[in-house]
Amino acid sequence: MRIVIDHNQCKHGGAFADRCLGATILNPLGHERYCMVEFEDDSRPELTVTLRFDHQEYTRTFYDMAEREVAASDGWIGFVPSMNRI
Repeated sequence: MRIVIDHNQCKHGGAFADRCLGATILNPLGHERYCMVEFEDDSRPELTVTLRFDHQEYTRTFYDMAEREVAASDGWIGFVPSMNRI
C-alpha cells in the first residue's frame, strides 16, 4: 500500500498532527485521513508513506507492524530530519 500525506494543505498542527500521522501509519484504511491526498492499493505487503511538509517530500517504507509502531510513536520527528534538531 502506498499513501501520500500533504501537511501543506492541513489545517491542523502540533500534537494533533503528530497523533493523526501516527494513527494513519498504524491504520491507514480505518482512520480519518484529513491530509491524505493519494492512496494506492498496490497489493504489496509493505506500507510506503510519503509526507509532504514545508514543500519537501519525505518517504519511508514500513515492512512490518513493529516498524510502523515505532514510527507512529516518533511522529513527525521520524519523518522530517530537520525536526530532530529542534
